[in-house]
Amino acid sequence: PDPEETTDPEPTDADEPEDDGGGDTTAEPVDLDPVVVAVMYPDASLLAELGLAEAVGDLAGVFEAFFADANTRGGIAGHEIQLEMVEFDLLVDGDDTRACLTATQDLDAVLVIGTGGVFGDPVLCVAEQNETWMIQDDGSPDEFYDRAEGRLFTITPSKAETQLAILTAFEDELRAAPFAVFSGLDTGGDHDTVESVLLPALADAGLEPAVTIVLDSDSELASSQIPIEVGEVEDAGIETIVSTTNFVFTSPFASALEAAGVEVLWVGSDAAGFANDLYASQMDPAQLDGARAVTVRTLGWDNAGLDEPEGQAACRARAGELLGAEVAIDSPDLGGVNYACNFSDLLVAAGEVVEGPLTDESMAAALRSLSAIDLANYGPAGFDGAQTAASHGREIQWSADCECWSAVGEFEPLAAE
Repeated sequence: PDPEETTDPEPTDADEPEDDGGGDTTAEPVDLDPVVVAVMYPDASLLAELGLAEAVGDLAGVFEAFFADANTRGGIAGHEIQLEMVEFDLLVDGDDTRACLTATQDLDAVLVIGTGGVFGDPVLCVAEQNETWMIQDDGSPDEFYDRAEGRLFTITPSKAETQLAILTAFEDELRAAPFAVFSGLDTGGDHDTVESVLLPALADAGLEPAVTIVLDSDSELASSQIPIEVGEVEDAGIETIVSTTNFVFTSPFASALEAAGVEVLWVGSDAAGFANDLYASQMDPAQLDGARAVTVRTLGWDNAGLDEPEGQAACRARAGELLGAEVAIDSPDLGGVNYACNFSDLLVAAGEVVEGPLTDESMAAALRSLSAIDLANYGPAGFDGAQTAASHGREIQWSADCECWSAVGEFEPLAAE
């Protein structure tokens, strides 16, 4: 039919919002179809018992409590959140991909949340292959955001941003003496980012590593490489090593350096989890002593004599009310509380500014519009038109005396404005 000849149906009383006499014509919330939100998370219980992962307590129970509370605050743009917890076994090859398929195909989730430990192939499985919107805690390689075509958001900066943060924070140290860049052939995109981003950025800054170390993913082959690389570090007079890979690669190398009597300054960031208590626990304390890092998280506040971050204190208080029991600072549930609090608050906040019907596009636009958001265990953050939230970093330093990280200075923008 000719669009000019069509007529709109006569309005009914139900179409007219009620005026309360005060000029506020906001309609009452309506019942909309529920949306499935799936949380992908690793079962790290065995690794935690071995000291190779952080214990997170009752993650499912904590998420259920916070998302039930989110529904009392409007859910996502008036849609009730139907929460589904999808666990996978870190020690079973391919189980993370199975979890992706469960979340996207079996449960038909409109959104998948990825906690720490969700990285690499499962991210692309969700956001690219199954075209499902995803928001995760850890950052991804730049390529992943491109391939996801706007469906991937992360709280932590991208791998490129976290590696470049090392250059920004410690450029003076890198200029002062010979340095090495340390990486491993991982599956999460860290080494690829070193090759495509960090090394070119160093070159642009007029900096060239005296030694570039790349350990193989095969543990036996890597073990044969380590003595050779330790010799190169010693011969080159390396004083600083830039860490860009996980502790599976770094720990044995640091131990070999310590055994050879080679002292270096380790520097890093949130890249591959270097700025983390768990990472430090896997390193030789004497070798790591004095290590420095830049992190977007509030790690090290307690050892620096600072007050508990306001966001975390608020989330702990809410958790106590929702769970009916106090969550102490040293509780294994605290990690889960921070995850659940951050993600539930993000979805509610984005839902409040969604324009029009809830779609992938309208929700993505709403998230990007959040220029400032309060997160439990992060410094200043906000998507502000981007797909990564945390925007400021703070230096931390590790001490062998307390075997702990301590915050140094204030949060500053990761990149120049």
